[in-house]
Amino acid sequence: MKVDLVMWAKNGEGTLSRVFKRIDEVIPHENVSNKILVDDHSTDNTVKIAKDFNWQVYINPNSGIPSGANEALRHVTTSLFISFEQDLFLAKDWWDRIPPYMQKPKIAAAGGVRVFNNKILRTLSEFASERSGEREIEVSMDNTIYKTQIIKALGGFPKECPVCTDTILYKKINWFTPYKWVIDSTVVSLHLRKGIRHELEHSRVMAGRCKRTKLCGCYYVPHFTEPELVIKPRRSNSNLTLLRILITSPVRGLHVAIKKKCPEIFFVYPLIRLYTLSGCLKNEKLKAK
Repeated sequence: MKVDLVMWAKNGEGTLSRVFKRIDEVIPHENVSNKILVDDHSTDNTVKIAKDFNWQVYINPNSGIPSGANEALRHVTTSLFISFEQDLFLAKDWWDRIPPYMQKPKIAAAGGVRVFNNKILRTLSEFASERSGEREIEVSMDNTIYKTQIIKALGGFPKECPVCTDTILYKKINWFTPYKWVIDSTVVSLHLRKGIRHELEHSRVMAGRCKRTKLCGCYYVPHFTEPELVIKPRRSNSNLTLLRILITSPVRGLHVAIKKKCPEIFFVYPLIRLYTLSGCLKNEKLKAK
């Protein structure tokens, strides 16, 4: 099995050396055809590090994940390719566990899951998964193998939202084609994050960039013989909504802190909610102009 490896990166020098070394350890050299990195106009040593690890570097023709992912796809030459992000520390057993799924004809993509390297963020993510159940499945393009022709036939990576590229692609495959994107939750990679302060700002920025399209915020519900899309209600940006979040977030934070036995969540959870809300409100103000 020959595969191309692809990555899109921006100012990733803090993690890239660890990420590349791990990829080289996990994925056998003889199975790799090309290593393709699309750089999003980095101002640090991202390009140099990539070249030092023998990755072919291309420049993102625009900016953002959809543009970077599609530029990488344009250079793929193999029938299967694997995508990574610059802060993904790959699970040791990933190569042995995930690519075998692709032997099934109806599988278009397969991947594992990732967990935060920060304990507090990891605990919050676990709680969110437990609370949402099967309706919301963690999906990410940063440890996923794809059948190239199927992704190209779908028009490449979705461009509708600059943030929810992976979520939208997952839903398009699983809901509207005869193929499936399989996620094996027993194959766990590490999501290398800088800490709480960085995650707060990241939440604000991502919430502000998200276009909140129909496929960003809906889930699939079987309804008798015909499945239907159920759209999550969008939050109003009224002062009443803001006041409600200000009041309820500490209560929810306390509940999660007690349930997960992690006292720090009492402070962190409300902050993440507020930073996310501030990003959404900024987005709505920009749309209104």
